[in-house]
Amino acid sequence: MKTKKVLVPIDFSANSKKAMRFAIQFALQTNSEILFFHVVNIIPPTTDGAWDFPYYAQLQENEVNRSQNYLEKLVKKIAGKSAISSNYKCFCQLSTNVNVEINNFAEQHKVDFICIGATGTGVIGKLFGTVASYLMVHSEVPVFVIPKNYRMKPLADICLSTDMIDPEPEISKVQKLANSLGAMLGVVHFDYEIDLKENRANFNQIVQKFKSDTIRFQFKKLNALYPLNDHLRRFVVQHRPSILVLFTKQNRSWFDRLIVPSNSVDMSFSAKVPLLVYRKNRK
Repeated sequence: MKTKKVLVPIDFSANSKKAMRFAIQFALQTNSEILFFHVVNIIPPTTDGAWDFPYYAQLQENEVNRSQNYLEKLVKKIAGKSAISSNYKCFCQLSTNVNVEINNFAEQHKVDFICIGATGTGVIGKLFGTVASYLMVHSEVPVFVIPKNYRMKPLADICLSTDMIDPEPEISKVQKLANSLGAMLGVVHFDYEIDLKENRANFNQIVQKFKSDTIRFQFKKLNALYPLNDHLRRFVVQHRPSILVLFTKQNRSWFDRLIVPSNSVDMSFSAKVPLLVYRKNRK
């Protein structure tokens, strides 16, 4: 089986250290390789500045070396004596655009997942974006978003929240992930018309197709008075899965994303468990 690669962007904040710990746990259970990546961003000098470009170039080199050394020491400290001690690499790179650099690095190194810490920002942060929300909208590979309250523990239970639009490829994909982790998979769907005969027949057909001792389905009534994400948050609080999985549409316009944020981006700011976001298949 091909070894999976997990890219972990690091900015040395407390939130990014949570992402490091999650990635280490994930790698321990899946024998994945981790690529820890830090972007060094130094504002270039202006033509009338007090410093010149040769000095700036030397400053860049010094900062990259310093960051590389610090990153390697930090990873060694957090990884401790775990089995991943020889299955990771550390990279530091100069760039003036962190978001684009992470995406480019992921493409160049053909990573399978990106794992990043959530930023618990308020309304302004949601409108203008964070690295995590940018990646969820633009990344070609699935993105883990790790909450600030994450504690390292075995990943034993995955929950997929599905809209039941073309569910089979989505369930199959997440089922493979669950199998690689040795985890149970729960599939939950919220619907206003859960009791309609046609809907129930469709649900039962999916249940029978994926019938297994390691997968369970729940179909919940959606209360029209509350948005879907409120139902999902309550479900997560009640069941506390190790990972919550969502599929999101990434082909919406900037204006659509600004006015009506996707469920995935919204959940990344409030989920109490690690969130995994896949790109929905384009139709």
